[in-house]
Amino acid sequence: MDALRIANARILPSLRRVLVDGRPVALGARAFDLLMCLIDRRDRVVPKGELLTVVWQGTVVEETNLTVHVAALRKVLGARAISTVPGVGYRFTADLASEAATRPAAEPDASAELRAAPLPPPADVPSLAVLPFANLSGDPGQDCFVDGVVDSLTEALSRVRRFFVVARSSSFTFKGRVVDVPTVGRALGVQYVVEGSFREAGGRLRVGVQLVETGAGLQIWSGRFEGVREDVFTLQDDISAQVAAAIEPKLARAEVDRVRRKPTENLHAYELCLQALPIVYGAGPAAQFERAIGLLRRALEADPGYAYAKALSAWAHTAGFANGALGWRRAIEGLPHALEASIEHHDDPTTLAFAGITLGYLGREHEAALHAIELALALNPNSVTALRSAGWQHGYVGKPDTAIAFLQRAMQLNPLDPEIGYVHAGMAWAHLMAGRAEEAVAAARRSLLDLPTYLPGQWALLHALRRAGERDEARRLAQALWTRRPGLTIERYRRSLPYADASFVARCAEDLSMLGMPA
Repeated sequence: MDALRIANARILPSLRRVLVDGRPVALGARAFDLLMCLIDRRDRVVPKGELLTVVWQGTVVEETNLTVHVAALRKVLGARAISTVPGVGYRFTADLASEAATRPAAEPDASAELRAAPLPPPADVPSLAVLPFANLSGDPGQDCFVDGVVDSLTEALSRVRRFFVVARSSSFTFKGRVVDVPTVGRALGVQYVVEGSFREAGGRLRVGVQLVETGAGLQIWSGRFEGVREDVFTLQDDISAQVAAAIEPKLARAEVDRVRRKPTENLHAYELCLQALPIVYGAGPAAQFERAIGLLRRALEADPGYAYAKALSAWAHTAGFANGALGWRRAIEGLPHALEASIEHHDDPTTLAFAGITLGYLGREHEAALHAIELALALNPNSVTALRSAGWQHGYVGKPDTAIAFLQRAMQLNPLDPEIGYVHAGMAWAHLMAGRAEEAVAAARRSLLDLPTYLPGQWALLHALRRAGERDEARRLAQALWTRRPGLTIERYRRSLPYADASFVARCAEDLSMLGMPA
């Protein structure tokens, strides 16, 4: 489809971009799909049910999601671009012109024009392109498999709302061409590229993948995947899922490193969140959590409607309380942000995951927490953050085996996850609930290898040691924990646990009583 123009806005369907006054607008994938759906059906009113079916493709979502995305499009294109027909749906009513009719025949099309000149990346989000993988097998017939991997990977990464992924049609203009990464970055306007290669040896398929920063051509991450020819489609799915799960945190850390090199006073809302993220995950002292909360407060002052900043603020309060850095009254100040983020999530799975776990842990709103986390996984089944949250939350509601299944999936997708200590701690608590003390000891020890000061991991180990009969070590650990938390009583500890199963909470309290904690 040719480029389309609406007043000062230009729509580039093949690149899935909208330019306003020549500058790209950060428009989410769902919002762009909704826009194209309305444009394609502009000769009539489109019922809400039809829009939800087409744009969300079978995902169960609330009608408020549609309202939010229509509002976002009106903000970009003007209030009169989309008309509401009460009780029915929406109609695209802006004057629309195709640039093909006024362009000389010799002039290149919109996509060629954009490839010829550098494109600025979307505002305030990292951007990447998945390039065609090199087929090193010597068999051109394998191109279908290789291209299928790239297609699956592009689709999987497109589900991550916190970065922009260039459409396949643009990335594949580089198929069969030898170009350096900085040149690709300038041509596509992206900060990162994913590139890879495929070869077959002895009946086994091998795919190598790497994530590269385009400015200096620096490799940020690489991985290798193998499988047998008979399972070619399963291998495609496994590769895309694992690569997407590995790239998301690596990209976030690369962005954190970039932001750290900038003066703090010049940071925008997105970059303030990047500054806060490693602090929240650091399981540090109260001053560190307060610093993170302060950064997120500045982010929301800069952008009061920034749902991700609200969710991260909620998670900062949750993590601070769980690690003993924040008191209860201070922690629950994060609950309003969790509630707002669970409603205003803009289809971002990470926002929903942080909001959901806060609703469950601090708010004891377990049904609302599960709803938010399930929606996060529907939007991106490969989000390790959402899988971690699902594991912990199912433990809170008394489903330890379901919790373990989610946590194992998180580890399977990203075994080198820098936050894997949180996964092992969740496994330890789930094994405790299921009555498997030995397994809980092993999981808690693994958690503390990665996060030695993580309080929930230490408490899980204490309970597991006591139940496994390792009472001397349990008493030594109890003494260390009570030194760290002076004034803690069994009753205060019992009230801090978010578990809905009263008998499990009672047994945890009994463990502490037998180890000598005051009532």
